[in-house]
Amino acid sequence: MDPAYARLVGQAGTDIKKAITITREKAYPFKILQVNARNGKDIEFDVKEFSKTGGDGYILTIANKKTAAGRYADTVTLTTDSSIKPMITIPVYGQILSASPQPVPTPPKKNASDG
Repeated sequence: MDPAYARLVGQAGTDIKKAITITREKAYPFKILQVNARNGKDIEFDVKEFSKTGGDGYILTIANKKTAAGRYADTVTLTTDSSIKPMITIPVYGQILSASPQPVPTPPKKNASDG
């Protein structure tokens, strides 16, 4: 697994995602049967299978859903058909920062001749 956890940090209102690559060992193939979040209130996730020359596996994408500033923690659990590792757990840490306030335009100064 690379990385071993998801850290979602960014400003509220922006797209905050983390992709985790889960590569299968040739000697220990497995399939992901189910994906669950312990809480799931502040995150959403998607799993896609991949296959390339160097190996195959899954890409788990975890995205932030929290709109207010603050921190949260969750855990994504992958249920597999492997007898060696039937459950894979991935910790998720979120830190959502306040959106930077937009500068307020200053009104033009009036000259004495503007009247």
